[in-house]
Amino acid sequence: MKRTIIAAALLATGVLTAAPSFALTQADGIGEPGVPNNFTRTIHVTLQTRSINVYDYETVNLEFNGKTTTWQFDGTRQVLNLQDIVPGAPSINVYVEPSDRFAPDSGGS
Repeated sequence: MKRTIIAAALLATGVLTAAPSFALTQADGIGEPGVPNNFTRTIHVTLQTRSINVYDYETVNLEFNGKTTTWQFDGTRQVLNLQDIVPGAPSINVYVEPSDRFAPDSGGS
């Protein structure tokens, strides 16, 4: 019985020690800045833009108010707000559709 309690305590300590290394960051959810020379297209965002559709792993230029932000959509969220990527942009939903087309090692097409 005592060995079982000690083993359980050691296991719990190991899990608690490792837990912070598995915490998701905001970048894990929304993606990350992309390489400016590596984009597939430019999306011109205006105040009339209602939503944006992109693909998983796609890198796009988002142009708003004369400024361009290059973004790679490799996060875990399928719907995000443009304001999370482009400060000062209007509140527009960005829909990230699953696709293997832009995934690393997919060969593309």
